[in-house]
Amino acid sequence: MQENGNEELKETNRCLRKVTVSEVLKHVCGPFEDALKNQMPGPVLNKATSVECTSPLLSRASGAAAAEELSTEPWYQGKMTRKEAEQLLKKSGDFLVRKSTSNPGSYVLTGLQNGQAKHLLLVDPEGVIRTKDRTFDSISHLIKHHLEYNLPIVSSGTELCLQQPAEKK
Repeated sequence: MQENGNEELKETNRCLRKVTVSEVLKHVCGPFEDALKNQMPGPVLNKATSVECTSPLLSRASGAAAAEELSTEPWYQGKMTRKEAEQLLKKSGDFLVRKSTSNPGSYVLTGLQNGQAKHLLLVDPEGVIRTKDRTFDSISHLIKHHLEYNLPIVSSGTELCLQQPAEKK
């Protein structure tokens, strides 16, 4: 009995192989893209025509919508470096959201807490907008929630209290 189970396990292991995320996405998304091509006249969004971005959350059409939503927010500064962001922070509680220059497609919350600048990634590797204890529908939702309820943002062992947006550059 034991020998038979070991043989089945060996056979199963031979059949298994590591797959990349892009292979899985191609397998999962391929039929949907094909269906869209057959249903819709005109071009279909694909990797070549999508927004310049690598974050799963902000890929394809949602990237343009997210960028447009953020551009109307008083705390959104667009693409800038950490150093540029830190120069805009004047007093404790100042904050801004910026598009990362070192990690394309990523959005960073930069704030000043007790004289120290803090930089928090807002989207996790799976594309989820989250803090240590909660997920959010959008970056705007996360910021509005913490401002409205005067709650600190807790992430990776650090806290950041949002009080007022930094002045636009």
